[in-house]
Amino acid sequence: MKTANEIQPTTLYHPGVVLNEEISFRGLMKKEIARQIGISPSVLSEIISGKRNITPRIAIRLEDALGINALFFLNMQSRYDYYTLKGKLRNVWPQP
Repeated sequence: MKTANEIQPTTLYHPGVVLNEEISFRGLMKKEIARQIGISPSVLSEIISGKRNITPRIAIRLEDALGINALFFLNMQSRYDYYTLKGKLRNVWPQP
């Protein structure tokens, strides 16, 4: 039986993937969401593509714009960062 330290997620998603799905599901325009949260459309695009992290400031602004608790995105970002680094250090996942 594996311990909690030995369990690895089978699929790892950047929170930008979930954000993109939420924006699409609601039929919102990415350009408008970017404006609402005070970032450029290119920064939002980088978040969605996983090239940029969701910071606490952006998470709080997303909470205000979308009504999704900021901690949801922050926890997802933290888990993504943790497992990505752990995988790189242990050569579990290929480096992006």
